[in-house]
Amino acid sequence: MFRWLFLNESALTPAEHAAWKLSALRIILMSGFVLEAAVAIHSSLDAIAVGAYRVLWVVGFFYAVLALGLYYSSRHLRAGAAILIGTVYASAFAIVCLVDQFEIAKFGYIFIYTTPIIARLFFGTRLALGLMAFNVLPFLLLLLNRPLFNVPGFDVTLPASNTYIQSLLFLFFNTCVPLAVFRVLHELDVSALRYRQASAALEVSHAQYEEVFQNAGTALLLTDASGQILQANQLANNLLGREADDDGDRALFGWLSLDNSVRLKSPNAEESENMRMSAYRTRDGKLVALENISQTSTDHYIVALRDVSGLHSMHHALQLSLQREDYLSRHDALTNLPNRDMLRSQLQGVFANNDETKVTALVSFRLNSIRHANQQFGAHTGDILLRRFAEELSRALPKNCFCARLRSIVFSFVVENSRTPGEIIKLVEKVRNNLPKELEINGENLLIQFSAGIALVRSEDVDPDDLIRRSEVALDTARRSSDQSVTLFDEEDALQIRRSVEIEVGIVNGLKQDEFRLVYQPKVDKHGKIAGLEALLRWESPSLGNVAPAEFIPIAERAGLIRLISNYVMNQVCCQVRDWLNRFADCPVIALNLSATDIARNDLLQLIDNCCNRYDIAPSYIEFEITETGLIANEALTIHHLDELKARGFNIAIDDFGTGYSSLSKLSHFPAQSVKIDRSFVAQIGNNKKSEMIIKAIISLANILSCHTVAEGVENEEQERFLKEIGCDYFQGYYYYRPLEVSALELLLTEMPAKEAAPSYKFKLA
Repeated sequence: MFRWLFLNESALTPAEHAAWKLSALRIILMSGFVLEAAVAIHSSLDAIAVGAYRVLWVVGFFYAVLALGLYYSSRHLRAGAAILIGTVYASAFAIVCLVDQFEIAKFGYIFIYTTPIIARLFFGTRLALGLMAFNVLPFLLLLLNRPLFNVPGFDVTLPASNTYIQSLLFLFFNTCVPLAVFRVLHELDVSALRYRQASAALEVSHAQYEEVFQNAGTALLLTDASGQILQANQLANNLLGREADDDGDRALFGWLSLDNSVRLKSPNAEESENMRMSAYRTRDGKLVALENISQTSTDHYIVALRDVSGLHSMHHALQLSLQREDYLSRHDALTNLPNRDMLRSQLQGVFANNDETKVTALVSFRLNSIRHANQQFGAHTGDILLRRFAEELSRALPKNCFCARLRSIVFSFVVENSRTPGEIIKLVEKVRNNLPKELEINGENLLIQFSAGIALVRSEDVDPDDLIRRSEVALDTARRSSDQSVTLFDEEDALQIRRSVEIEVGIVNGLKQDEFRLVYQPKVDKHGKIAGLEALLRWESPSLGNVAPAEFIPIAERAGLIRLISNYVMNQVCCQVRDWLNRFADCPVIALNLSATDIARNDLLQLIDNCCNRYDIAPSYIEFEITETGLIANEALTIHHLDELKARGFNIAIDDFGTGYSSLSKLSHFPAQSVKIDRSFVAQIGNNKKSEMIIKAIISLANILSCHTVAEGVENEEQERFLKEIGCDYFQGYYYYRPLEVSALELLLTEMPAKEAAPSYKFKLA
């Protein structure tokens, strides 16, 4: 029931300070309206009894004014307060002027003494002071003990007027005004309590703020708009080298130097690679970045600092690393020369600015002597030789001549603005002559032997790789020459290189597509009887046609494909032996060739054992032929493998004997049962006495080594007669049989009379 008077406590906030004023006004008006009702009613009854009806009008008027004040108090505070002050003054002057008994009437002056308090509560100090000054007049009248004036014919004096006036004074001063003052004091108490609570909360909040500010894990500053430091946590002070109580220099940029600032890429700028942050030097040399700046509601700024000294060092190291990585991506790690990619870029620029009136060329040098250095002294010495050769070549070239390491042992350089191709050749010869003939490395004098190939830039050139290819073709041609001359690119050489590449690719596809097959050439004894067969490989390619072994075998050896061919031949021979054994219960000895690469294979014995075991073949049906050059290529491993093969029961023959460079002492260590005389010597019988002497020497040597001899390439009767006369054991060539397909060979052996075939190789029909 008191909410209308005391309002809602939640409204008693500083933001709505008029609420308590409205409450105090209503307390005065309502208490006066209720408490003074008894006096009003009693005086009205008294007035009716004596016929003083004018009193009723006065009482009714004042109650109407109080009701009007209550009405306006809910709509306009100042209007209600003004009505209250006016009512107090009206009541006072009504008593003073309408009561004819002065001793009673002067009590009316006392009412107006409350008006300064009411004015201060609802209007302010100025009005209160004004009313205090105005109230001096009635006070003087009281001191003079003189009435103000009387209204003639409007006397409201009643027999109990003294009682009524005293009661009104008592109720107004003892109840109405004190209740309003109590309301004000209550509000002051509430405000004081709230202030104490707010102060306590503020202290807690300030302590928490200090805790967060000091221990946020980030160097924080509070500055004003001009950059003056208002507050700094310990991390910020330590970062700036500033004392916490230092009030001397509060300017932030008095502690950070703008002159030594740097720009760093922001680590959080994922969305934009171009976003960078500024970092400034402190007085002690640290790099500090303004990581974040936030504006507060009071136009101050919270600045987050970060020590980016390590980041700057890491950024600098990263830049150096990227530069190094970029350098390594465009340069050869061993020689520090530009690499193939950089050479391509250089040639692109040459093509774009090519002057057709001048001659430009790409020259390639191949260091041929590197293989000897690697074999004799190891790969480390070979690397030193390459590096030293690169240094010597760079010194021998003209200034501003672009030189690159094209690949392992090939170096290329660009010669520009020459007048004729001859001038380029002279320049290359001059460079060759300026290069040392040998280099001393680790106390050893190593020979410098190299080839040179030249490819001229054409007006239509747009592809650097094509020019590089032409220079390498010319280089390959020069390398194959005996005098290591300088060679210009030639289209015929290019065609030969291209065919080599096509054969290399075709070997792999041909083995997969069964384009290879084996034919067999018989070997006969002195009586013409078949004593064995030699397996010969043939290749008929759909795209390349019939490719001779003399052409594709060297290419396969260079490309490392000879292993695949040897695996194929070994498997096919074993399969054929098993087929003939199954069908005819017998089979001639079949010889197959092992290259120098094959005999040095670590898995050679395993390959042969696996094939023989797969087809259940006895070693006595297989003979391996190895060239004399192959015997000395890897002597220790070759002897080991041949000894193992002989121990297993395989036959061993030395092929093309007399064409190699082996000594008699070395040949005596090889476990061979047969020696095959090369066809180049047999072809000279009857025409070259020296060749005939060599054949006789080979047969004599074979007898000493307890080996059989086989003459290859016997083409006529004269050759046969000579060979038989000097004691050759077996013969092979077109004079007897050409290489035969399997079907023709089977027909030959099955239809041959028993007397014409060696007894141990006669097929028996199932």
